[in-house]
Amino acid sequence: MNTKKEETEEKPKLFRIWSFLVYGSFFAIGAFLVYLYSAYIFINK
Repeated sequence: MNTKKEETEEKPKLFRIWSFLVYGSFFAIGAFLVYLYSAYIFINK
């Protein structure tokens, strides 16, 4: 019983870390694509 309780307590923390990494990487990729597109427009003007 104690091992199952410890596992359930650790899962939300791990889930929070993974969700932070996934959303952070999506945000970083999106910001990089916006920067790349704006640099492409600026170069070709």
